[in-house]
Order: sequence, then structure tokens, then C-alpha cells
Amino acid sequence: MNWRAALRLAAFALLVLAIAPVQWILLRLHQGPGARLLPRLFHRMACLIFGLRVDVSGTPAPGRTVFAANHLSHLDVMVLGSLLQASFVAKDEIDGWPVLGWLTRLQQSVFVSRDPRAARDVTASLRAALEAGRSLVLFPEGTSSDGSDVLPFKSSAFVLFGEAGAAGVSLQPVTLDLLEVSGRGIGDALDRDRYAYHGDASLGPHMLRFLGGRGARVGVRFHPPIDAPQEVDRKTLARLVRERVVSGLTQRAAGAGR
Repeated sequence: MNWRAALRLAAFALLVLAIAPVQWILLRLHQGPGARLLPRLFHRMACLIFGLRVDVSGTPAPGRTVFAANHLSHLDVMVLGSLLQASFVAKDEIDGWPVLGWLTRLQQSVFVSRDPRAARDVTASLRAALEAGRSLVLFPEGTSSDGSDVLPFKSSAFVLFGEAGAAGVSLQPVTLDLLEVSGRGIGDALDRDRYAYHGDASLGPHMLRFLGGRGARVGVRFHPPIDAPQEVDRKTLARLVRERVVSGLTQRAAGAGR
């Protein structure tokens, strides 16, 4: 671990100690809009500590919105969390992780199972969050990639759309585009892998490698919301949202699939 990584870890630990207890108390008092302000401040400060610079284009949709984004890294949560007052949809196994699971709960994340037999419970959890006035951030790829292309979107991620329960809810595609890593443009896969957490990468070594560098610059593009009629086919909707997300990549890999 180099000096830069050590300083950033120390600063992040102080940030957690300063903000997490306050958020814990707020959640015991109420879980309304006020309890979503502090997580946004936390992520903005974390971006500053980790050297994450965010270039934003477009405007987040107002009101209850499902933001559907491509996924490169655990760092995406800080990037999007610094811009949105929204709850992340996370796999339920994260809930049991030490420290990270606790922090994720403090942000009012919605934990869902990947077991197809739990589809009804997943739908109910997402609907309950939206009915409570919360917006959601989901990663329809179901995993992360190096960001040179966008993996196929799982149609199950759009289960709420095409039914009455989605009335009044916006669906907004969002592109995360890796622009620079450690002060330079993206030259090859090694540059991408400093930020992107995918494949057989291990969380600890990956995080230390990133923290030891000079951060990253990430573009976030909010595309116009998609009007999803109740009779829409989920597979068609997943394909349409993915096409919008792909259109926002500035350095898509040559010959990438559709």
C-alpha cells in the first residue's frame, strides 16, 4: 500500500465515522426525503477523497424515477450517489457483508434475490420503495464489465414496467462512460481495469490499486426518459434502454456486439 492509498483510506474512515452514526439516527426517526440527503453528501465527499471527477450531461428526471445504468465498478455507486437522491437496487448477499453491507443499508438500498423463485418478492420490494416516494438506481446487466461495451440487459430488471404499478414512474437510461484513469486517457484494458471491477478481480487488491493512483474521470449521461406503455414487452423495453445507454459511450470497443 502506497502513501496515497493509505491517506485515502484514513480519510474515508473518518468520513464514515462522521456521517454514518448521524444517518443511523435519522433512519430511526424517519425514512423520508430528509434521510436521503446525507447519503448524497457522503458520496460527494467520497468522490473527492477517492479522486473521482464526474462530468455530467443531461438532467435527472424529477419525481419517482427508475434510473437504469451500465455497471463498471463498485465505484459507480459513489459516482451516481453523488448526483442522485435515490436508493440502489443491490443483490441480497451484500446485506451480509461486513461494513459494506451496513453502509449499504444506511443508504436505504433495496436488496433483491437473484433466485427466479423470488421474483414475486423482488417485484413487491421494488414497488414498495417506489410507492414510498423513493427513486431507484438499477444495473440491468446484472454484473459489471470493463465499460468498453454494454452487456445485454436482463428483462427481469424491468418487471415493474408494463403494469399498472408503474403509473407515474419515469424510466431513465443512464450511461457511465470511463474517460480517464490516473490522469490519462483510456489506452488499453489495463487502464480500464484500474477503475472497472469485473471478471475474477478481488475487491481488496483492486481497491488498493485504484486508491494508489490519481483517481478517474467518469462521464455520466442522463438520456431522455422512456415512456413505457402498459402493454410493452419487457424484452423489447430492455433492448431499447440498452440501446440508449450504448449510444452514450464515447470509446466503445471496435467490433463490439449489439
